[in-house]
Amino acid sequence: MMKFYGVLVLTIIIAIGCFVFWTNSQNKLQGTSENEIWEAEYKNEKIGGSSIGWKVSVQQRNKEELTVKKLLFLEDDKKIFEQIKFQNGIDIDGTKYSLHPFSYPNLYFGDAPKDNVDYTIEIVWVDQSGNEHTDKIELK
Repeated sequence: MMKFYGVLVLTIIIAIGCFVFWTNSQNKLQGTSENEIWEAEYKNEKIGGSSIGWKVSVQQRNKEELTVKKLLFLEDDKKIFEQIKFQNGIDIDGTKYSLHPFSYPNLYFGDAPKDNVDYTIEIVWVDQSGNEHTDKIELK
């Protein structure tokens, strides 16, 4: 009898673990630029367990003083959002935005990603020498 309950408890723990893993792994797309300066994420944002939509965030991974000129969010190479003005500060909800190092946690809110569609973030930025660069991040 004890063996039965032990197997039952173990089965329940495994099922809960699988559910938690599946739920968390299915709720975001992410990527890093080839030069590893930038990272981006497109994830399901939840409040109290209920989805409020999907959001895109972009962050700089190093501490260099770079200037972001433009961010594009692309769906199969079609522009669905563009941002060209950025600021330092804290939003009403406490979200922090930073120019150096660059961090924009709430760049875009939208619907869940579609199946068989490629999502890309394009970042146009200027280095300390004044040279302009464009990096792309494929979200997977």
